[in-house]
Amino acid sequence: MFVATSNMLPTLATPRRDSGPQRGDVQTALMTAAAPSSGDYAGWRLLASHGPFSGPFVDPHWMLSWTEAFAPQEPVLVCARDGRRLVGLAALQRVVESWGGRRVAVLQSRTNAESFRFAFLSWRGRVDIQEQLWRALCQSGDCDVIRIEHVPEGSPTLAAALTVAEELGWRSLIQPTFLTPWRPLSPTVPWDDGLTRRFRRNLRRAERRLGELGEVCFEVVTTGTRLKQALDVFYRLEASGWKGQRGTAVAQRSQVKRFYDGLVDRAEVWIPILTVCGDPVAAYVLRISGHNIFALKTGYDQTYSKYAPGLLLTSRVIRYGLEHGMEMLDLMASQARWKADWAREVRPHYELLLFAPTPTGRYAYWVRYGVRQQARKLPGAARLARWLRTR
Repeated sequence: MFVATSNMLPTLATPRRDSGPQRGDVQTALMTAAAPSSGDYAGWRLLASHGPFSGPFVDPHWMLSWTEAFAPQEPVLVCARDGRRLVGLAALQRVVESWGGRRVAVLQSRTNAESFRFAFLSWRGRVDIQEQLWRALCQSGDCDVIRIEHVPEGSPTLAAALTVAEELGWRSLIQPTFLTPWRPLSPTVPWDDGLTRRFRRNLRRAERRLGELGEVCFEVVTTGTRLKQALDVFYRLEASGWKGQRGTAVAQRSQVKRFYDGLVDRAEVWIPILTVCGDPVAAYVLRISGHNIFALKTGYDQTYSKYAPGLLLTSRVIRYGLEHGMEMLDLMASQARWKADWAREVRPHYELLLFAPTPTGRYAYWVRYGVRQQARKLPGAARLARWLRTR
């Protein structure tokens, strides 16, 4: 497993300095709360729009749905304000874990297996606001470890954390999590640009064979009561396959289902459905933000697997997105073979850990990471590890 310190970092973007609240005017506060006051929602949405690739996963629609569904025991907010205006926000949770038999207090991003991206929010280009959020966390005295999952490469959240960690004497680690495939969409480029000749041939063959079964229709449900009905179609399709057999389908996990039910109620969601003779065979759950499509979940009827309904649905989603002015399809989470067929670009994500300069913080680092990292530096360590794996 790759572990980076402040001397070995992923690529960090240099943010543009846009107009916004002046430096020195910002006040930061940390509180135990699931969400800020209702009067802050407009500011929260505005801040999320400043981070187009992470915003949809930390905006109020996503975060409130996530918090209601998964009910963190101690939700935490750190907010930065310029007067009464919200200019920075991070939605976290406090948990207590056992590390090597010792209780460790962890401030953790509000993320889990259903959350694919996370970052702190701030006015565009204002790294100093992100640094103030980090200082508030590090100086609160409420945790031994801060753990933020799935921060996209280039996020100012990473750069600000490392700056503050060095300033305050916290040890920092960065580990890779997801390499997320994504595909740019442009009206001046053919929808199938970049696809291999073999893959295009397979798509045409699958399209022809599915059409031989009967009329193939494609519909995208975007609003109204039909969106809930379309979500139920997705639930049935996903549970019809191996996920249903393993008990991991969304409809079989009450908290996860509650999350997606809440998200559809609050956020802009598209649910494309592919049907044959009126019977649904594949469906997506897509989160829309600006001109970007984020693919959250996909499901298809396993009895149609030889006709590649998921691939045929994706091809239609791309064309539909182009027709409606979309500029990117983000396939989310980690790489997979079927995603690589569609997208050559990848967006790296990282887990960031900061360890407090306290006895418990130092213990947490050494018991979980430090001994392993130091052992790798010993002469012959790599050769010994290879030998042990063969025994």
